[in-house]
Amino acid sequence: MPGEPFADALVCEDEMPLDWEAVDQLPPGSRLATLNASNEALFRVQEGLEEPARGSEESQEMAQEFQRLDAKLNLMLELMAEWLRRQGDLPPTVPLRFNARGIAWEADAPPPPDTLVRLRLYVCPSLPKPLVLYGRVLRHEPGASATRAVAAFLELSPAAVDGLERLVFRRHRREVALLRGQSRN
Repeated sequence: MPGEPFADALVCEDEMPLDWEAVDQLPPGSRLATLNASNEALFRVQEGLEEPARGSEESQEMAQEFQRLDAKLNLMLELMAEWLRRQGDLPPTVPLRFNARGIAWEADAPPPPDTLVRLRLYVCPSLPKPLVLYGRVLRHEPGASATRAVAAFLELSPAAVDGLERLVFRRHRREVALLRGQSRN
């Protein structure tokens, strides 16, 4: 793992629910495989929720019906996610940046450098299920409102790395489109 997770790589900067805990060691390989599979499934679901429905060769009437059903399902997901957030199960939202190599987040008392951490990152507001990631804290940096811990991810499967890269790319593409839209107005 390179020493600098953010060098020469696209980065997502946002505020998201995140919690972390220091751990003594990585889980066994079978548990890591299960976590990676769960993360990969979450990426697939999130992509399905974020990407607009593609047009098909169905009739216009059928396409409109699919759009109505999609809107109803999205509303139900949003309502369920809001209900779960109100139950208090989500950690606080923190300023962070991440990519497929690592993460940096602000914390009042961040873990010291060289600490092994387990992170739960909630990347999809419509689906309050976290990515569970392991990393090693590399250093601290000054943040906007607190100290920022910088960690490199450990033991991600190739498919989980690919999912993170696609997530960061989609968010970046959305930001560019938003900026272009604002500059036109």
